[in-house]
Amino acid sequence: MIDDISTQILYKLTKGLKKERKILEPTIVCVGIGGGGCNIVSELNKKRREVDQYCLNTDALSNAKRSDVTTMNIGREYILDNGDSGGHVEVAKKAFREDSKLIDIQLLKRADLVLVVTALGGGTGSGGTVEMVKLMKGEKVPFKIFAVRPFEFEDNRKEVADRTLVQLRKETDSMEVYDNNEFESLREINARIKEDIEATVESQLKLYETLYGKYSDSFSKIIEDTIDEVLNEHEQVLSVDIEVDPLETSVPRLL
Repeated sequence: MIDDISTQILYKLTKGLKKERKILEPTIVCVGIGGGGCNIVSELNKKRREVDQYCLNTDALSNAKRSDVTTMNIGREYILDNGDSGGHVEVAKKAFREDSKLIDIQLLKRADLVLVVTALGGGTGSGGTVEMVKLMKGEKVPFKIFAVRPFEFEDNRKEVADRTLVQLRKETDSMEVYDNNEFESLREINARIKEDIEATVESQLKLYETLYGKYSDSFSKIIEDTIDEVLNEHEQVLSVDIEVDPLETSVPRLL
């Protein structure tokens, strides 16, 4: 009887802790930066509860049209009436620096891993990604970058993208670069990025399953021993012999 009760209590307790996210479980955040990055993130698998999807953009109007991801308007106080970075990398950088505390509190503090998706060449995608990497490194948050490089005929964007890649490679090795010129279509690029992100998520979840398995065994043993101890003490109290006074049959008296 004690074993059955102990098993039921352990099951309900563990289930409750998982529901309240008190048991080890990864929080993976996938972030699109700029219009191109946000478009890709919006098309990702929405069924994974382990992956939270965000769109960080200086273009508030573009963000307002998105209902499928959590949006953050970056640089509202700095950019003001300009509407967005206007393709200027330094404007986007300053906007992300201005809102670094907001990004940290709302996004990074809750993340075990951040996956950043960006299309380089524009102001926000380029400047925002550089500042985001610096912020994540400062907060010691694990991350990986998925960056798209423009077509060769996009002269201005290509130059901006290549300068940004130089800066990013100085900051991190955790980056995948997808060159538009090596794919047949944007659809093919997006599909590849989604596959790679899915593989990264699966790899991270397997790692956590391994860690949680070791943690869970120890956790369950401690809880199970505690439950058994409490139930056994309770059973001993209930099993104390009871003497009934023949003159007061309605009132049992403990020996």
